[in-house]
Amino acid sequence: MLVGTYEHKIDSKARIVLPSKFRDELGETVVSTIGIDQCISLYSLAGWEKVLDKLQELPFSKGKARGFLRVMLSSAHELQIDSAGRILVPSVLRQHGMLEQDVVFVGVNDHVELWDKAKWDEYRNQILDELPEIAEGVDGF
Repeated sequence: MLVGTYEHKIDSKARIVLPSKFRDELGETVVSTIGIDQCISLYSLAGWEKVLDKLQELPFSKGKARGFLRVMLSSAHELQIDSAGRILVPSVLRQHGMLEQDVVFVGVNDHVELWDKAKWDEYRNQILDELPEIAEGVDGF
């Protein structure tokens, strides 16, 4: 299970050290793609296969499904973790996540999200402010 929050910095060559706890669970290669909330999602190869299985079930004849498929898959990149534990985040993903220098890795059970630190702080604070309301609407919690 991928959990926890870790702060890091992007270096001048757009590389980021992936936290060792996440490296252990994700493996030597990760698949990255755009995340839903202006972040980047990172999956293990096995986790990405599960995402692909779900994506293949979407009806390509429907415009929204087609658009979702195109953007998710065209934005996907296999990233090798180098000997220093770093990944090189492609420009298209850095732009999507508005990643500059300070970033946060967030474990989200089956994948890791990479956020700009300021955006993460803003998002997290908003969710924390709404937490009692959100908990009321979540069945079974």
